Amino acid sequence: MKEIINKIFSLDATDLDQVIQAVKMRRNQLHFQNANKLRVGDRVEFEGRGGYIEKGTVRKIKIKYVLVETDRGSRWNVPGSHLTQIKETVDA
Repeated sequence: MKEIINKIFSLDATDLDQVIQAVKMRRNQLHFQNANKLRVGDRVEFEGRGGYIEKGTVRKIKIKYVLVETDRGSRWNVPGSHLTQIKETVDA
């Protein structure tokens, strides 16, 4: 990773633009892949504004984003790669 970062600092503007485009494309792929691993009704968590961990239920799967209804009643459009599926146990 250090080697990659060092090489980035030696790039000219044109090459840097190409690297940025590649990073954006890869990020989009990850959002898409992770969103499609989830199903409506799955329990998930993510880091919300202010660093708070939000937990909620998947309500809709979009192309790269997932609509999550939090336990506090709000709805968030969250990139798929920002979500972690949680397994909650029910006490018997």
